[in-house]
Amino acid sequence: MRLLLLPLLLACTLDATAAEIPAAIEACMKGNLPKTTSVQSIELRARDRSHYESVLQADVYLKRTDEDNSRVMMYFREPVDIRGARFLIVQKQPQNDMYIYMPGLFKVRRITSKNISSSIMGTDFSYEDFERLHGVLTDIRAEQMPDSTLDGRPVHVLESYPDTESGYTRITSYIDTESCIAIRTDLFEGKDVLRKQMTVAPDKLQQQGDIWFPSELLMKDFRDKTETRLTVTNLKPDADLPADLFDETRLKQAEIPPTSE
Repeated sequence: MRLLLLPLLLACTLDATAAEIPAAIEACMKGNLPKTTSVQSIELRARDRSHYESVLQADVYLKRTDEDNSRVMMYFREPVDIRGARFLIVQKQPQNDMYIYMPGLFKVRRITSKNISSSIMGTDFSYEDFERLHGVLTDIRAEQMPDSTLDGRPVHVLESYPDTESGYTRITSYIDTESCIAIRTDLFEGKDVLRKQMTVAPDKLQQQGDIWFPSELLMKDFRDKTETRLTVTNLKPDADLPADLFDETRLKQAEIPPTSE
């Protein structure tokens, strides 16, 4: 199975998408799944090693196409030089399809496995991270470790081992038992070197109806000494979204719906 991080961002964990996922964690996460669609607005503040900060604004749309597959589209509104850029994930077995459209290039480009570790618009999130963020990965082996405590909160601990096309060799997720959100995720590369870490402060865990979500998260890149803070500014589950929004053949011209009433 695959698990969606609802609503769209980290309702569960960055990489819990394996058939081997323990039943207790799977049951915990299912309560945060969308019924049909989700849409949210986000702000990304990317800070480089000299502490220069760039600010990006985007809308993220998700649609469940069936019980086991989803499509996710990210539309960038700011800054001006990337306004209109779009990134689409089409979940498939055994490997997803990913497409990007940049207004300056005037065409839709398919993202290959060689590019999945590349940064999205200069942020600390790679294309692969974006897949993990929305739980639309496949072929991941996972196992549950002994439960622990983090920031004073009980957590499930999940070890995941991506396939050979991944930029990571091991991923450890610490999943809050109350909200089913990963409040820390460690991403290792090479010879078990910690490359990135995603954290959610406990006071940033919020609930809308029966669904928990993080209103803010921080991704740090220890190798490059950079970080990106992601803030959810608007959230709408089960929105009415047009089908062509998730159609790779119409990625360039699909009309973008509003994200708020």
